[in-house]
Amino acid sequence: MQTLTTLNLCSNEIGDVAAQHLADALRNNTTLTELILDNNKIGDIGTQHLVNGLRNNTTLTILDLQWNQIGDVGAQHLADALRNNIKLTALYLWNNEIRDIGAQHLAEGLRNNTTLTTFNLCSNEIGDTGAQHLADALRNNTTLTTLNLWNNGIRDVGAQHLVNVLRNNTTLTTLDLGSNEIGVVGAHHLVDALRNNTTLTTLNLWSNGIGDVGAQHLVDALRNNTTLTTLDLGSNEVGVVGAQYLADGLRTNTTLTTLNLHWNQIGDLGAQHLADRLGNNAALMTLNLEYNQIGDVGAQHLADALRNNTNLIALNLWNNEIRDIGAQHLAEGLRNNTTVTTLNLGGNKIGDIGAQYLAEGLQNNATLTTLNLCSNEIGDVGAQHLAEGLRNNTTLTELNLESNQIGDIGGQHLVDAVQNNTYFGVFTDSDGLTRRTEWVCFSSARLVIYSQIFHRV
Repeated sequence: MQTLTTLNLCSNEIGDVAAQHLADALRNNTTLTELILDNNKIGDIGTQHLVNGLRNNTTLTILDLQWNQIGDVGAQHLADALRNNIKLTALYLWNNEIRDIGAQHLAEGLRNNTTLTTFNLCSNEIGDTGAQHLADALRNNTTLTTLNLWNNGIRDVGAQHLVNVLRNNTTLTTLDLGSNEIGVVGAHHLVDALRNNTTLTTLNLWSNGIGDVGAQHLVDALRNNTTLTTLDLGSNEVGVVGAQYLADGLRTNTTLTTLNLHWNQIGDLGAQHLADRLGNNAALMTLNLEYNQIGDVGAQHLADALRNNTNLIALNLWNNEIRDIGAQHLAEGLRNNTTVTTLNLGGNKIGDIGAQYLAEGLQNNATLTTLNLCSNEIGDVGAQHLAEGLRNNTTLTELNLESNQIGDIGGQHLVDAVQNNTYFGVFTDSDGLTRRTEWVCFSSARLVIYSQIFHRV
């Protein structure tokens, strides 16, 4: 077939023998641009076969070998491909038992490679030594823009090696160091890089044991950094103090648009610090505060910020112990807000009263398009309030009510609200004695409602 451009054979247990057959096909194929072989029990021998097939191939640009067992030997074979292949732009090697030796081989292949832009090595075991090898390669490489080293046992020493290169590297835009162990010292090393680097736009430091002191170091770098737009500090125990440091950094930073502080124990005081700065920040558009125990008080602080902030478009407050009072505060903040389009309140403790407050907010808000209320404590009465709010709202396009306590009556209120608009359709499944709609979807050109509703026939 001379028109095939993408071949996806993931999770087929093809092994080394079938990999050889594919390699033979690659030698003569002139149309395939993407080959996906993740989770196929391909080892170093199968990798060698594929590399042999790639030597003269001039069309394949994306090779996905995630979740195989190529190991250090297979990595060496791929390094040979990187030296000789002039078309490959993306290589995915997630979870392949590659250690520092394999990283060394790959680094040698990268030194003079002029085509690869995306390199994913996450969930291997390259450690600090492997990070050093890759850092050395980045000194000479001028094309790589995305490097993913998530979950590789990299500590502060490895972070330092990478930082030494980032000072002068002018091509890398995305660096993922999530789920490593760089700690406070590693965060300190990154400060130097962020002060001098002029190309990095996305930095993922999720779950690195950075803490509040590490957050302070990063803030020092953010004050004058003019390129970083996305920073992920999720699961780093930055706490209240760290949140305060970050809030201070937001006061002067004019480029950061996305900040992820998921699971950081910032509480209501941390939320207050951030809210105080949101009113004047002119750049931040997405704020993720999942799992932070901000409660009703923290929700109130954020609601106050929503009244004045004119840039935030997405606020994620999943699982924050927010109850009806907190929902009331947020609803009041939304009344006159003209920028927030997505609000995630899933996994909280909002009941019927809180749903009523939010419904009233929907009647006045003209910008919110997505509202997630799944896994709360909303029953039939709350569903009725939301249905009333929907009747006059013309902007909401998605409402998630999964895993609440909405039964037949509440479901009917939602159905009635939907049926009053001629654009709505109702989709249900039938299982005999009862018409059971799980994740029931009332959809139209402008509204989708997800819920668990049971209708008797």
